[in-house]
Amino acid sequence: MFKKAFTSVSTVILVLTGSSQLFADVSRIEVGTRQLLSDAGTTVSYEAITGTLYFTLDPAADGNQAIVDLQYAPLNAQGLVEFSSDFKLMVPRGETISDTLIYYVNNRGGATLPPESGLEHPLNQYGHTYLVTGWINELVPSDSRSLLHAPVVSDGQTPITGDVRYEVIVSSADNDVSIAGESHLAYAPTERGLKDATLTHRTNQSDVRQSIAREDFSLTVEAVQGSNQFLVSLNVKGGLAPGEIYELIYEAKDPVLSGAGLAGIRDCMSLLRFGTDNASLMTQLETLDLPEFEHTISWGVSQSGRLLRQFLYQGFNEDLAGRKVLDGVMPIIAGAGYGIFNVRFAMPTRTNGQHENYLYPNDYFPFTYGDSTDPYTGRIDSVLSKARQSNTEPKLIHVQTSNEYWIRAGSLVHTDPLGQQDAQIPENVRIYAIGGSQHGSGSGVVRAPSSGQLPSNPNRWTPISETLVQALVDWVAHDDLPPASRYPRIFDGSLVPSHMADGAINPKAWNSLPGYEHPKAMYQVGFTQYGERFSTDGIIDSHPMQTTQYYHALVPAVNQDNNDSFTSTVLPPLTTVPLGTFIPWNLRSVASGAPTELARLTGGYIPFSSTPAHAQANADARPTLSERYVSFADYLERYEDATDNLINLGFLLPDYKSVYMDMAAANAAAFQ
Repeated sequence: MFKKAFTSVSTVILVLTGSSQLFADVSRIEVGTRQLLSDAGTTVSYEAITGTLYFTLDPAADGNQAIVDLQYAPLNAQGLVEFSSDFKLMVPRGETISDTLIYYVNNRGGATLPPESGLEHPLNQYGHTYLVTGWINELVPSDSRSLLHAPVVSDGQTPITGDVRYEVIVSSADNDVSIAGESHLAYAPTERGLKDATLTHRTNQSDVRQSIAREDFSLTVEAVQGSNQFLVSLNVKGGLAPGEIYELIYEAKDPVLSGAGLAGIRDCMSLLRFGTDNASLMTQLETLDLPEFEHTISWGVSQSGRLLRQFLYQGFNEDLAGRKVLDGVMPIIAGAGYGIFNVRFAMPTRTNGQHENYLYPNDYFPFTYGDSTDPYTGRIDSVLSKARQSNTEPKLIHVQTSNEYWIRAGSLVHTDPLGQQDAQIPENVRIYAIGGSQHGSGSGVVRAPSSGQLPSNPNRWTPISETLVQALVDWVAHDDLPPASRYPRIFDGSLVPSHMADGAINPKAWNSLPGYEHPKAMYQVGFTQYGERFSTDGIIDSHPMQTTQYYHALVPAVNQDNNDSFTSTVLPPLTTVPLGTFIPWNLRSVASGAPTELARLTGGYIPFSSTPAHAQANADARPTLSERYVSFADYLERYEDATDNLINLGFLLPDYKSVYMDMAAANAAAFQ
């Protein structure tokens, strides 16, 4: 196997010589650490290898033209642009070694791969190789984060400038707050930008912006070692109030080549998959001892899933030689959007929501994987259009929870933009909605409320999504079809408007419960313009403040318990056999301010009453625990049946059964 590996993976370290035959743009690799992960109790072992990948980009290459501002990046003596990226490899060293390379898209620099979670992790038995690289430049450097190290772009000796918009919301009274968010960096203001910066505040997105006098706020700009971006802090006279939306706009300078992160993913995966004939790299490559890779997939969660949609939409799944980079792609909880990843003055961490970051250039047409028509421009497009045209279209699994329908317009992935009819799903695409769940997977344990008015939704859905990662591998490598798509649809009434025309909550989306508030609105994507150069050059010339035109997102219909349906969503067993209502949304807590607005990315939980007397006292119309289950043993038996059903349908690997059964066993107290 060792020698065979180098027939196709002989270019992890590539020294550029100016030859036009060198398609991959990795120039060299530096290994920093190596560690063997092994245990006497298992035959599974992995080697963790970390270091730095160095890249070059040819500004004249056709495949690099999608990288915003590449023409303004500094050149080396060979006329190439240089950048680097931290990397982490997990290479199987046990009995089972797969021919599949999996690229895991880190989230804000962080990535815990299956071997790092524990060698007993169910995915480790398959022996896949995992790769992580840094693709975000704006992070504060840390040993625990994988970063992109991109150059500043400029127009010769003249700095590039432009207006930037930062929104700041705190959850408790605060001051001297990083405008880019915790552990994130911003762009330095110009002298004029510092002098003429504007700041407004409002409680809700629809409220009129109230100006704050320039003398009543200040900005502190600090250099950060190891980064070319800056820590910019906002101080407001009297402090920042919780929940209030503070909107800061100033002229900034020195944007970075953020799109290099997408090119880096493309080029390192192409390199590992297809190799090169550069014999001088063999000695360095031998130290990595990589398997031979016949198949490649990628998965990313939340921000990372949005990155994968952007990667595909902008044509990065075609390498510089015209070959397919990724055979399979799996965006998880990405919703219907993209990200501010490959634009001038990029802000990768910004995520649009009902209360925060509204009208940032994250969410825009197209939303679907098959062709659809923009009702406001007449343009026909899809996320996969460029991949389809270049014959580099991957197999794709899109996974989202019911939370993404409320807070990330998730329905637009599978409807027309106005939410009037179901979209046609391509044969190479599967869509799965995980019901009764919030954005972040829970532990199965109900905890006290924190950022929301209700306890956070405890549903644990990662065993389902990780099972689908292996399903994608089997689809790509063996053409084993994954389960049929399961998501709510307009035609059968399982996908509905969240609110009625008069603004009242739609009873098909939520049956009002006495003592509990419900959302006044869900997140809807606004149609707007960012200036003439945005769609062609990735330059934001206009920061829209409002819009009157919207794409129309919908939400899953609920049953009498306000739980999602097992026929239109993939339900974890905690919701199939419920002890309460697993809510995909939550409202901001009173302490965090703006309590009528949706809490960011959070769901809720309301337990069932234990007895009819208890239900009557609380005016709770939902059937009680004593009416649902004869005993705890009855509950466990039904719960195990629901878990086995997920296994039989292909939504759960058998090794995850014990994880779910342990959660059920912990619920014995509810029956005492």
